[in-house]
This record gives sequence, structure tokens and C-alpha cells, in this order.
Amino acid sequence: MKRILIFAAYFYPHVGGYEKIVYELSRRLVQRDYEIDILTCNTERALAYEELDGIHIYRVPSWNALNSVYPIPKPCPTSFKILRRLLSKNYDVINTQTRFFVTSFLGLIFAKLKRTPLVHTEHGARHSIVPNKVIDLISRAYDHSIGALIVKSASRNIGVSEAACEFLKHLGATTIQLVHDGIDTTIFKKKEDTNYRQKLDIRNDAVVTTFVGRLIYAKGVQDLISAFAKIQDTAPEVKLLIVGDGPYRANLENLAHQTDCASSIFFLGQKNQDEVIDVLSATDIFVNPSYSEGLGISVMEAASVGLPIIATDVGGTREIITTDKTGILVKARDVGQLAEELCRLCANAELREKLGKNARMLAERKFNWDTITGEYIKLYTNLVEK
Repeated sequence: MKRILIFAAYFYPHVGGYEKIVYELSRRLVQRDYEIDILTCNTERALAYEELDGIHIYRVPSWNALNSVYPIPKPCPTSFKILRRLLSKNYDVINTQTRFFVTSFLGLIFAKLKRTPLVHTEHGARHSIVPNKVIDLISRAYDHSIGALIVKSASRNIGVSEAACEFLKHLGATTIQLVHDGIDTTIFKKKEDTNYRQKLDIRNDAVVTTFVGRLIYAKGVQDLISAFAKIQDTAPEVKLLIVGDGPYRANLENLAHQTDCASSIFFLGQKNQDEVIDVLSATDIFVNPSYSEGLGISVMEAASVGLPIIATDVGGTREIITTDKTGILVKARDVGQLAEELCRLCANAELREKLGKNARMLAERKFNWDTITGEYIKLYTNLVEK
């Protein structure tokens, strides 16, 4: 049995695409007779140790900095106890997730101390998007110092999209391999018997537009709300569902209340996986207005459900969306273009159906978890056998 230690800043019970990908890969590796330990930040006041589906989760106390979007491990007795325990174990590979988290730097230190091969998985495709110029400068400096040290020290770097691979090159990485994130298309598929519209008292002939994701500035939901307000006169029977939570939610709710269409915008809060599938099954158009993505997990989920997608052309999104084939790409921060394409899709049910069918076929073909897990196993095996 091979042992893998994964350093992930966020993990269950914290909710997000990053956590979901780490969980899905870990769960499948356990099924292939791997022992998986995960060191993560205890952002949700959960147990310091827990086993989930055969995955061993170690949570160190943390500060939730930058408006709760950047966890930093606390140097305290609980943290040191967990670190000592993990240092006492032998691992075949150490796998860090995303260069800008402190946990990835910890993973690099572990790999050096244990003389264990380091695999770094990069989920980002550019420097972090933050509204504060000082923090932006610090973030870029961190990327080109600590982040660059991590990727240059790794025995192998994995980019989850072609854009992520290019960003790894930008940081100085040389050993790079493309391995896409995956989606379970047997779970993420359209439910025909959902009654979600009735729950929200939305008419069957209304066009439902949905966003799913963490509510932070970089997700660009503010642009979606502004674009939605622009099309009310031309497409009055449109509703907007916003699924998720986060530190920017209050700002978004205030923005929605300042428009003339506040009654058509529904903030549904955080939903579990089954509830998200229910919402997507009641959706006509999915929109991802993000300013930055590695490979958008919510976009992949929407594609798997068979939805027409409007998404900003950032990161690896163009590896999922081809305009007028599997969706529509728009320029990030371009509210006018987003409103125009929303209006076009709202008025064309035939185009929506075509894009949705093509998106589903792409998800089944390109983002298969069995294939992706096999690529990780092959990579791990090759490093261990060197």
C-alpha cells in the first residue's frame, strides 16, 4: 500500500470546488488501495482528527485572514502535536495543492525533511484577484518567492488546465504535466422530477439563470447582477438564482436591492451536492462571471447537467467552453457583453438546448474521474520507483 500526504488549505467541512476536487481524488485513491492523509486548516471548528471515506483528515487551528479567504495555520500545541505525528510517519509522495497557501509551503518543508518526492498540483491560472492594491502586491511577491520555490522544488507539477500549466511556467516550473480535474457525470445529471421552481414560486415559462460558487469579489457575481438588471426590460420573465455563501454576500445583496429587479434575484445560500443538482435541474442558463479560474468546477458541474453556459474567458474555462458549441465565452468584467449574451440565450430556446447537449457530451468524454485517477497513480508510481 502506498502512502500519500496531501497538504490542502481547505477541506471538508469547508465547501468549495478546490475541496471537492481533493476529496474526489482522495476517495478514489483509497479505493485503489492507497493510504491518504490530509493536513488542512481547521476553518470550520471541526474535529482535529477525523476519518472520512477512508481518508485521514488532520486539521490544524488557523487564522482566517483577508476576510476569511486565506487560512493561516496557528503555531500552537495542537498544531505541533499534529505535525509531529505526521513527521513520524513515512510517505511515498507528498502532494501540495495551490502555491499561494501556507499549507503548500509546509508541504515543501515536510518533503525536504523526509526526503520524499513532492508533487505540486496548481489550481490557479494567474495571480490572485483581490480588490486591495497593497494585498495584490504582497500576493504577487509571495507567488514569485515562496510560490516559485515550491514549484521549482517539486519533482512534478500538475496543472489542472492548460492555462494553469502556463502559469506554472511563469513561476519557473520545468517539470509540468496536464491533468484535468474531473466530474462524476453519473451524479451530476439533470433530474426530470425536480420541483425547485415550485418551491421558489417561479413560473414554468420563466427563464432561470443560476450562479453557483463562493461569494467573494473575484467570482464577479457583482457583474452578473448588474448585467441581469440591464436585461429586465427586454426579458422580464427571467429569474436569477445565486447559490453559495461567503464574505462578499452582504455586498452583493446590497447591490441587488439597489436595482429595480431585486424581487427576481434569489440568494439561496450554501447548498449540499444534492441540492445543487436540484437547482441546476431547474435552471435554463448557467453563468460563471469569475475574474480568475484554474478549471472552473461549477462550470464542469453545469456542463455535466447539460446546461448552456455563459462564462468569462479566464484560466482554463475555454477548455470547457467553445462559443456557440458548448456555451458562450465573454470578456471578464464586461457587463455589457454579459448582458447581451444573456439576452440572446434567453430568447433562443433552441440554442440553449444545443449548447446543453454538447456540454454534457464534453463532460462525459473529457473529464472522466477514472482516467484522471489513473494518471495520478501512474505519476505517483513513476516517482516512487525512481
